Parts: sequence; C-alpha cells; structure tokens
Amino acid sequence: MNRLLGAGLLLATLSACAPQVTQNPVQVWEGEGRVLLQQQKYRLTFSVEPKSHQLSGTLENQKTGDRFLATGSLLPTSGGAELTAYLSAGGGAKLGASAFGVGVSGVALKADALLSGRVVGETFSGALRVNGVAYPLELRRLR
Repeated sequence: MNRLLGAGLLLATLSACAPQVTQNPVQVWEGEGRVLLQQQKYRLTFSVEPKSHQLSGTLENQKTGDRFLATGSLLPTSGGAELTAYLSAGGGAKLGASAFGVGVSGVALKADALLSGRVVGETFSGALRVNGVAYPLELRRLR
C-alpha cells in the first residue's frame, strides 16, 4: 500500500513540475488594398510567440482564394507595434513549358511578397510589396 501511495505522490509531483503548454492567441485581420490594379480583399491570420515576437500564420486573398504562408515578427514599439512578414506562395502551381527547344520549368506562378507596417490599436497600416512594388494596405483586427 505504501508503494502505491509513494508512486501516486511521485507522479503528482512530476506532473506539477512539467512545463505547461500554452497556446498563443490567434489574431485575425481583414482589409482591402489595390494590388496590381485590382481591388483585393485580404485576411491575415497569425499567432505570435510572446518571448521571441515571432509571427506565423497565413495571408489569404479572399477574392482569388490564393493562400500564402506568413513568417516574420510583431515587435512592440511605443504606441503600437511593427509587423514584418515574408509571404511565401509555398508549394503552389509551377510553370513548365518549352518552345523550339527552349524551355522553362519550376517557375512559380505566384510571387512571394513582403508585408510590413505599423499596428496601432485595432488598425494595421502598411504595404504589401510584390515584385519590388509596394501597394498600400490597411487591415482591421477582427479578433
């Protein structure tokens, strides 16, 4: 009986000392911007690791259904935060074509991009840089 009680006490002590796993809250932002001469609607969904300020999530173009992986940072500053995220098309469709013996293969149909700007309160104001051209973008926090 004493062994069973000792094992239960040891198990309770070990579980109390185990690191607690906590989920980082998910943030959802939506807004519009004119990119490549067309009005687009975007949804940015991400979480931020509180100690390192590393951001990870997705940016979805709700008009076209395209989805990009977002990795970057959300660094606190006085009066807000600076958001910088690299947007990767990931494993999207790739072009493979040839004509007259000359060809290309593995060229991504969707360009990677950079999202950067400032968060103040419930608003993100910044730019989406695609192929070296910056397009203004404003997003509002949903949750």
